[in-house]
Amino acid sequence: MTRPILFLLPSLSLFASSTSSAPLPTNTPNLAPRIPSHSPCDCYLVSGSDPGYFTNYKFWDFRNVSLPHSPGDKPNAQDPSNAWEAQTTLLSESTFKNEWHAQSWSRDTMDDSTVSMANSHRNAFFAPHPQIPDTTQLVLRTTQLSNYSSTAEIESLQANFYRCSLRVRMRLMSRDAVSGVPGNTKTDDINKVPKGACAGIFTYRSASCESDLEFLTSDPPNTIHYANQPDYDAVNSLFIPNASQVVTTLPSPWSSWVTHRMDWLANATVWYADNKRQASVTYGVPDRPSILALNLWSDGGSWTGDMAVNQSVYMGIEWIEVAYNTSTVDISPILTTRRRRHRPFKRENRNSEWERQIPGNQAVVGSCARPCYLDKMQHY
Repeated sequence: MTRPILFLLPSLSLFASSTSSAPLPTNTPNLAPRIPSHSPCDCYLVSGSDPGYFTNYKFWDFRNVSLPHSPGDKPNAQDPSNAWEAQTTLLSESTFKNEWHAQSWSRDTMDDSTVSMANSHRNAFFAPHPQIPDTTQLVLRTTQLSNYSSTAEIESLQANFYRCSLRVRMRLMSRDAVSGVPGNTKTDDINKVPKGACAGIFTYRSASCESDLEFLTSDPPNTIHYANQPDYDAVNSLFIPNASQVVTTLPSPWSSWVTHRMDWLANATVWYADNKRQASVTYGVPDRPSILALNLWSDGGSWTGDMAVNQSVYMGIEWIEVAYNTSTVDISPILTTRRRRHRPFKRENRNSEWERQIPGNQAVVGSCARPCYLDKMQHY
């Protein structure tokens, strides 16, 4: 087997690799630790037409978190769909708060939204896993209230990620599914997830320096949106050519557990679902150090659609993994509270027929004595 050539991205500040994970439940046999087949590692490689070369690694495992109390109102014992909230722990009260911050900023209505938004730290919490006993998940929640939308966003405190392979094991759920009500924990939950919400996974520095993937619950369940931002010209009401792709044939619906992967490389952003390549965008690739973020929201606009009052959508997250490089060049404060993404006044498919092979980097840096291949690491 030919060993891949390793490339080092310019202007990097290199640090020793690190991990961050909680011990796994001893009584859950199907959950194996996420560790390299050989360790320690000098670098991390990913599969693809241009194998990414990364010097650092983190793994946040949300499947074994203590659940002492509820972030919501006192649960109604007569309603099983609410009883699960008695067993939840806020992200802001867990050890993960040292690396992930639940946002609390708000946003008024805009030209293309009818409902104001308010992020709350109470919408990011740990809850029992609805399918695996004695296991937990991180949950983001958005709820449409009578006069505003209560939303969730979590952001990494580390802000110097510079190129990465980001993987998130997640699904979207209805209230019945997140509570573990029998018969509503598998893909039959598709028709129960309320329409009108948007879930996102993204790297972010500014509105013009971002890569993301988004799910719209108003879309068919096998549809996903991939983009380097900005992908829309609000002045001329036009999509920017080649900045985004829509995939309508995901191998599994967004209401089932899927590992979503985003490789932010030097010359392209490439997306995968359960390790099957879905899209690649070479236009507008981010070029500055960034944060990692996940969100779940609705604003009543044409992008998300409208949610009915008192409806909720949930994002369950089992773990987040990232192999990455870092940079200390041009690190300025990230004003996420001012983020106002321009979105089209009318949602439409914008599949791109234009795709090319990702060119390789130019600078060869020799060998990595102890590489770890993320796609060959122990399954979990």
